[in-house]
Amino acid sequence: MTNTNEPRRIINTCINIMLDIYQNNERASFGFVGANGFNEDVSCTKRYRVYSRIIATYFSDEHFYHKENIEKSAYMLINNISLNENPNLVEQIESFFIDQYEYFE
Repeated sequence: MTNTNEPRRIINTCINIMLDIYQNNERASFGFVGANGFNEDVSCTKRYRVYSRIIATYFSDEHFYHKENIEKSAYMLINNISLNENPNLVEQIESFFIDQYEYFE
């Protein structure tokens, strides 16, 4: 969308922000929706495919529960410490996504 055809700087900035948040809050969780491009369905978008591969590289299963909704191109990165403290956390975050995005219902 920036017409640079080079999203790495933007993606790396997002990853660095996430890592900084995590370093300052060991209970932080994250989520994203890979928005669909022009003439692209909301399911398994190009952005989602790229972002999910990168997330799997930077954030291990040891510290995070990875939950994907390929149909909606959504990805939740749930902190394992927070999940152990609150077993309903996944459902609460899913509810947040539903509240924020009309097409999640």
